[in-house]
Amino acid sequence: MEVTNNTMTPAEGDHRTESSEGHHHGESHEHGSTTGMVRRLLASFVLLALFLVLDWQGVWQATSWLRLPAYILAFLPIGIPVLLEAIEITREETFFNECTLMFIASMGAFAIGEYPEAVMLMCLYALGEIFEDKAVDSARQSISSLIDSRSDKVQLVTEEGYEEVSAEEVPVGAVILVQTGDIVPLDGKLLGDRPRDLDLSALTGESMPVTKNVGDEILAGSVSHMESFQLEVTKPFSESTLSRIMRMSEEAAEEKPKTELFIRRFARVYTPIVFGLAVLIVAVPYLIQGSAYDFSTWLYRGLVFLVTSCPCALIISVPLSYYSGLGAASRNGLLFKGAVFLEAFRKVDAMIFDKTGTLTEGTFEHVELNPVGTFEQSDVAPLIKSMEQHSNHPIAQAVVNSLADAPPVEVTDIQELAGRGMVAMHGSEELCLGNLTLMNERGVTVQEDTIHPGKTVLYFSKGGELAATVTLSDAIKPSSHAAIAALHKYGISPLVMLSGDKADVAEHVAQDLGLDDAKGGLLPDDKMREVRILMQEHTVAYVGDGLNDAPVMSMVPVGVAMGGLGSDATIEAADVVIQGDDPYSLVNALDIAKKTNTIVIQNIVFSLAFKATVMILATLGYASLTLAIIADVGVTLLAVLNATRVLHFKGTHPADQR
Repeated sequence: MEVTNNTMTPAEGDHRTESSEGHHHGESHEHGSTTGMVRRLLASFVLLALFLVLDWQGVWQATSWLRLPAYILAFLPIGIPVLLEAIEITREETFFNECTLMFIASMGAFAIGEYPEAVMLMCLYALGEIFEDKAVDSARQSISSLIDSRSDKVQLVTEEGYEEVSAEEVPVGAVILVQTGDIVPLDGKLLGDRPRDLDLSALTGESMPVTKNVGDEILAGSVSHMESFQLEVTKPFSESTLSRIMRMSEEAAEEKPKTELFIRRFARVYTPIVFGLAVLIVAVPYLIQGSAYDFSTWLYRGLVFLVTSCPCALIISVPLSYYSGLGAASRNGLLFKGAVFLEAFRKVDAMIFDKTGTLTEGTFEHVELNPVGTFEQSDVAPLIKSMEQHSNHPIAQAVVNSLADAPPVEVTDIQELAGRGMVAMHGSEELCLGNLTLMNERGVTVQEDTIHPGKTVLYFSKGGELAATVTLSDAIKPSSHAAIAALHKYGISPLVMLSGDKADVAEHVAQDLGLDDAKGGLLPDDKMREVRILMQEHTVAYVGDGLNDAPVMSMVPVGVAMGGLGSDATIEAADVVIQGDDPYSLVNALDIAKKTNTIVIQNIVFSLAFKATVMILATLGYASLTLAIIADVGVTLLAVLNATRVLHFKGTHPADQR
């Protein structure tokens, strides 16, 4: 009954934690396995049914001395495991737990001659456990499927052929073979001579295959159903996308939301109080009635009250509701790093967005290199390409792709300056590539005719002289308009965009999308200042993907990272990770968070109202142990089934609504 720890993590596989509420102890115990429980339940139920028939036929009248041993025999298969677990929980945690309560109630029923009800109490209790186990397993499965699919062995490509080795031993730069139907075990770049269609559903929730071109990054957890291919490993096993998701999933249930923490504190106080009230229901009438006192009558009422009062419906269904919410989010390509953020997300009333890679594609429709003054294309293209190859920013990748034919040159001392650009050395000359802020910092003069309002422009200087401009046009993501419109309908306002891009570019995109406000030309410190201002009046969620978004992620109530294009630092700092890059996933995340909260409230109200009613009836003598069992096990079962409803949530997408 009292909860001390209810952490359910995917790493537990088919076992529960050793200290969870009440009877929810480790299934590693022999008596705790679901299969064994079913067998014991069937044995007890068959014997109970047989002895009830004998009761109905009056057989026990001639051999009444056999009736008690017979019902004890029916009780033992399910009674002994509960007694053992009650002893263990009492020794490790507290006397006030559900197993102890159920065993005491059963012994009381035997004491007053209600043998069938004593056995029935345990049978229904075991049935509730079985259904709850199934519900918990269903909730866990959606999160643990990635872990179950992990491959520990890979086919390493060597000069002699293929060698099977542990994924943890594969170094960065090695080439591995991914066979048809295999889970990609490591992050890497696609090799070969043609594109491949990959199933990313385990990572992003995307049902349709995604085409990856040669040289594109392939994330661990992807699946090739059509043909095998080779992959150049870009990250070690411990830093791969799949390993990172696994770590996040294993930690996801450790931070408890306020509602769940309140229920735990409530149970710790409530349980001993109602236990004491049950004792008073039995004892006080004796002081009032004296010789007219009927011990059996009042003991029965006390037992009914005790069984009814058990708060297991709350302490089971509330954390299970949040866990189911985490599972539903995982199925839809969303990873909440804890139920606390699932609860926090529903309270968000303002959102701040980065631009590039978040609301826009981050893959630029058009890249144009324009040399300045006496510089030629052949002078600047190799230098720019060689610098940008060292950045994973979407703009850098677009520039590198557009300059594929430029020969590489050696650049040294490369530094990436968040929100400004890059600097490097070529021989004795300093190279700078970035925005106007960087040019001003380095004392580079920028002519007016090189400034293009409404477009993203990079400025390249060599030896302190402006040598070229790179003009880019970024496409807005197809679902961004629908996402912004849906968030507005939810009442999320203001919706603001903060970008390191030029102010006129940011404003142009914001007007197109229907955002409430936009500010451009911001450095990380500027973004943090703007966020602090908004946080004074709103509960803010920040959505971004770039390295310069990581500091802001750490300061807001809820940080959301675009997992596909997002930098490692941003993903680590975020509270919610969108495994793809679809901004409409924010709408689904909000739906899941609100639906989960609704189910939690429903379970709390229904459980307390039903139990309070039966407890009053029990005190007045109008409730039986059967009704008490329904109020406990039945209500718990209904609450558990209600909690798992969120698992069936299927996210929407603008394409589904056409």
